[in-house]
Amino acid sequence: MAPRKRKNGRAAAEAAYANLLKDNTALVGDVGETWDAYVAQLHDAAAARERYEEARAAAVKGGAVTNDQLDQMGYKKTAKLPTPPPRTPAGHTSQSSPGSKPDAPAGRPEPSSDSHTNGVSAEPALASVGAANRGEY
Repeated sequence: MAPRKRKNGRAAAEAAYANLLKDNTALVGDVGETWDAYVAQLHDAAAARERYEEARAAAVKGGAVTNDQLDQMGYKKTAKLPTPPPRTPAGHTSQSSPGSKPDAPAGRPEPSSDSHTNGVSAEPALASVGAANRGEY
């Protein structure tokens, strides 16, 4: 029997691409998990801030202390926390309706973007020949 052939050329490139794709997918997954944790912590912090401000207001309303006294003790009013931006694809705007895509050429359906094609369609690319090309560079 002949010795087994080593991976070279196309097979090696395909294996390297598969590993790269797997690594990149894991990195994107890490971003998603971190985003979810960030949003959850922002919501928790906003709830804690709200409880603090309510307790502070209750102490002032009950006559126990004044706002100035609380400030002197270090219990200052807090600033409102930022809300995380919505997680939407970059191409979508709030002005367009959910089903419409203004970037799509008229009369042509949008190519389906699945994980196997990365949104690339199998349609041939048409090149303009003749009239516009007068040999000028």
